[in-house]
Parts: sequence; C-alpha cells; structure tokens
Amino acid sequence: MNMPQLLTRKHYFTLTILIVLSFIFKPAYSQIDCGAKIQEAQRYYDQGMIEEIPNMLSSCMADGFTRTQKIEAYKLIIMSYLFDENQFEAEKTMLEFLKKYPEYEIMPNDPVEFVYLFESYRTASVFSFGITGGVNLTDPRIIEPFTTADFREATLKNIAKPGFQIGVGVERYMSRKLLLNLEMYLTLNHYEFSDEIENNYVTFTEKLLSIEIPVTLSYEFTLQKTHFIARVGVSAAKITNASGQPVRKFSGDAQELTGGDIDITGYRKQMMYNGIAGIGVRYKIPRGILAIDLRAKMGINNIVISDKRMDNNLMLNRYYYEDDDFSLNTLSLSLGYYFSFYSPRKQR
Repeated sequence: MNMPQLLTRKHYFTLTILIVLSFIFKPAYSQIDCGAKIQEAQRYYDQGMIEEIPNMLSSCMADGFTRTQKIEAYKLIIMSYLFDENQFEAEKTMLEFLKKYPEYEIMPNDPVEFVYLFESYRTASVFSFGITGGVNLTDPRIIEPFTTADFREATLKNIAKPGFQIGVGVERYMSRKLLLNLEMYLTLNHYEFSDEIENNYVTFTEKLLSIEIPVTLSYEFTLQKTHFIARVGVSAAKITNASGQPVRKFSGDAQELTGGDIDITGYRKQMMYNGIAGIGVRYKIPRGILAIDLRAKMGINNIVISDKRMDNNLMLNRYYYEDDDFSLNTLSLSLGYYFSFYSPRKQR
C-alpha cells in the first residue's frame, strides 16, 4: 500500500469522525445558544425594549428550545405584542401557543395581561375518550328477607365480596367546572348470603355479570394544582349472567352438601338501576388525563323475580335456601386514562 492511499483512507476516517461529532454536538450547542437568547430576551423585556423580542426568539422556536424554554419564549412574545398594542399578533400567537400546549395551566407569576388573554380562550378539551378499570366490593341491600324456616329460629346475614369492572368512557366539559360523563362497563359483582337454621348452616355465594351504562355529572375544583371532582349520577345495567354456589353444613361430623355453580339467571330481573355518588382525583398529562375514581353505587330496584322464588326446587329442598328480595350496593375504586381532544378558540 503506498503513502497516498494511506493518507486518503486516514482523511476519510477523520472526515467521518468530524461529521458524526458535528451531529452530536450541534444540537447541544444550539440549545446553549438558544438558552442565552431567551435570557437576553428577558433582559430586553425588563428594559422595555420589546420590539426586538419576537425576531430575536423566532429562530429557536422550531427546535432550539426545551419545552420549558419554549413556553417562556411564547409568553415573552405574547407580552411583547400586548405592550406594543399589537392585539392581532398577540391573539394569533396565543392561539398557536394553546394548540401546542393545550394542558397549560396559569402559574402564580404569570403577568395579569397574559392571564386575561389566556382566559379569553376556551382551553378545556372538546371531549375526552378513555379506558378505565378497577375493583369493587358488593354488599347486598336486603329489601325483604325470606327463609325456609321460622324467622324466630333463623339468623340471616349477607357478606360483601370483591369483584371488578372494566370499561370505556367519553367525557365533555359543559362549562369550566362541570363535566358530563358517559361510560360503559363490564361489571362482576360478588357477594354471599348465609342462613343459620337450627342445626343447618347454609351459604349461597353469588356472582352477577352485567353491562352497565353510568351517566354522571361532575364538578371539578383545584387545590394547589391538583384537580378533584365530586360526581353524582345514575346507571342502568343489563344482567347478562348470574350464578351461585350453595353449601349446606350440618352440625356434628356429617358431610356437607355442595355442588358446582348453579345458573340462576332466570331468577334475576333483566335490568338493575343505581344511584351514584363519588369523588376523584385527576392529573393532567400531555394530551391526556390520569384519573383515580372512588364511587358508591346504591341499588334502587329489587333484582329478584319474586314470582319465581318458589320455583327453584333444588335450592329449596336440597339446600334449604330461599332468595331474599335485594338490590346491590357497591363501592368501587378505578384507575383510568383519558385521551383529550382540544380545539382552542376565542370565547364570545
């Protein structure tokens, strides 16, 4: 290999290294340069030299700033236009700012003029679509108790058990504070009844699957940048399946009577209705919301078909169990993510 070829290869290698380094260090250098520019623009603003600020910052608005720097740059540009009495450009820049950062919330140190212009725009999401899921605890509310024995000889109890719910939802701000929610859940409720009759102890563990549609109205309030909601509403649920497992125990050493799940869908009404009350916490993130929701549902109607109470011979004769009239009270905790759609515009 001769010397010219060796030098040529070395030159190519050196040139390649320089090109790679230029791509690595150029963005960092650009950010340092733009960081200096925003500091300079702030000094100009403090000294009242506002005319130069928009042009000074324009070259860095595309990709020279970090997110925080870019927000500060937008504020400086908007304030410069406002103090220069250029309302058209101030509103145009504010709309551009809100499209890029629709979740922005007013800071305590924001200038009054900026806040006034900001609040003249609709900044809430047009609507949000999300998924949510969680766990619940269901406690039957006995409307009228029934038993195969004399009430004076029976001890009746009901026990809450855990279930789950998973679903989707759509929400829309009706005003700055009022939020309308429409959701659809697949819900599993789980609970148990126990009857102690003389020398017999009977338990019936029931699982109920339903498709539920809640409609709620929420009021949102803010404490130290944390968003809380209080909600009220109603829901209707279509019962799709109900099953139960009976167990009859005897005193002494006699073997208990038990069996597999028994389908009792035909002994339950098709629909159940609930009142809803709840509280929640919402955290705004870029283009979305993380929500934690705690709800109490109060069952309104009896879900047992009373006319069929005596038709289940297996339950009556083998297990000595008879359905109470009851509704379902449920406490649920859910975690959800909502993707928000924004369309900022000037309010009338």
